[in-house]
Amino acid sequence: MEIHLVAKDEIEAQGIRWIVESHLTGVRLILWRTIEEFEKGIRNQQPEFVILDMDIWTDESEAMGVSLKRRGIRWLGISSERIFQTAYRALRFRAEDVLFRPFSSADLVKHIQQLRFQLRNGPGLISSNTMDDENALDIGYPDFFLTDRKHESRITMVAFLTPDNKTLPLVYDELQRYSFTGKNQIFALSDFILCVQETKEMEIYKEEYQAFLAHWKERMDEPLAIIIKAATSDESLKRMYQQTREFTRQIFFDGYDIILAESQQTSPREMDPFLTPLEQRLWIEMLERRDAKAIRNWIEREFLTFERPYPDPEIVRIRLTSVLAQIRRHMKSYNLQNASLEAIYYDVFQQIVHKPVIHQIVKELHAFTTHMLLQDHGQLQEGARTISEKARELIESNYWDSQWSLASCADTLRINKSTLSRRFAAESGESFRNTLHQVRIREAKRLLKETDLSLEEISQLAGYSHQTYFNAKFKLLEACTPSAYRSGL
Repeated sequence: MEIHLVAKDEIEAQGIRWIVESHLTGVRLILWRTIEEFEKGIRNQQPEFVILDMDIWTDESEAMGVSLKRRGIRWLGISSERIFQTAYRALRFRAEDVLFRPFSSADLVKHIQQLRFQLRNGPGLISSNTMDDENALDIGYPDFFLTDRKHESRITMVAFLTPDNKTLPLVYDELQRYSFTGKNQIFALSDFILCVQETKEMEIYKEEYQAFLAHWKERMDEPLAIIIKAATSDESLKRMYQQTREFTRQIFFDGYDIILAESQQTSPREMDPFLTPLEQRLWIEMLERRDAKAIRNWIEREFLTFERPYPDPEIVRIRLTSVLAQIRRHMKSYNLQNASLEAIYYDVFQQIVHKPVIHQIVKELHAFTTHMLLQDHGQLQEGARTISEKARELIESNYWDSQWSLASCADTLRINKSTLSRRFAAESGESFRNTLHQVRIREAKRLLKETDLSLEEISQLAGYSHQTYFNAKFKLLEACTPSAYRSGL
């Protein structure tokens, strides 16, 4: 991969060169001191990626920005100025992102890794959103954030969400390959993929996206939610985008592997984010009585019975932390503050803050309260480090079985599945699911290196029932395809 860097500060340029070439293999960095030199140097080239110091951008540089946009050259801006003009230029000329100084080497490497993954995923990923595409709509990122422009025809916005944003490149790739009727345009955003289409009959939309969801589930073992925001009269693109983003919050309550269609805006239901004094007292009593049944009924009644219009998910998260605060008081009162329990408590807090679906959070909160606090946690604590170690041994022994999972491991260890998941993450610093995939891909790499087996055979031996999913996971973890890995050995 060839990267062009345009930067006036020679020391910074050499530092970026060291970061890129020491952290990434197969990358060559070409340095340019001025925009003029860069323009002349690439006149007859099509760079894969450009890193551009936006602080040397002048009014005369606008032609260069137009050229980058017209030719579909991917570029990343770096700047010391957190001002509107910098952001506007980045949006106008379709920058991947802007890193503001001081930025970390990890951020820079992450952006390059993501781009390399996309480039290796196929050429369609680069040219799909250009204005030259006859099936594309005349819509750009500034229409969602800056302007109040209305489109000449009625359109519909569709958001595609996954629990882990790292899988969004896979969604993007599948959307590029999938054939939808009518004009459409796809946009990659930080937390979902947005597809903008000419409005058709709602039933046609549902059929198309039901077919896409089935197509996705057949190939990928990853949850996916689809939110359809149908157009209403006299709405700007910016307002439609804002409403689509608001509708994505419903996934917190409805979960994944569903299609939700919305045509009008509804205000969120009001909800008190904090426990009342009476509720606080009730929690103290339930914990002191070790009344697991009462705790379970209260949690389910309070957090699993929401009806539309739903409250703001962030308000619900605050209320969940209010419950956790009462549990914390109980832990202090009864001196339940050993290192193992503290780690699990912190993990539950992180899940309340970050987990994308309410029922997953409630399940973890209930398991922590009843299985770790109200039961004899001393027995679970015995050999505290051995649970994750035993789980790791089982992963190493069973990774080849595509049907083997967290539930299978928990059954073997005779432990609650949620408890195992929480303990494994707290003790190893990595989720059970990610560890399983890492072991499977490690074995696939060995087979690619040491055997002449086909990719289909290797995917099955590594524990993947579908080669498509194996290819996608391999790219996600190794930033290259299995074929490219084998040919590069």
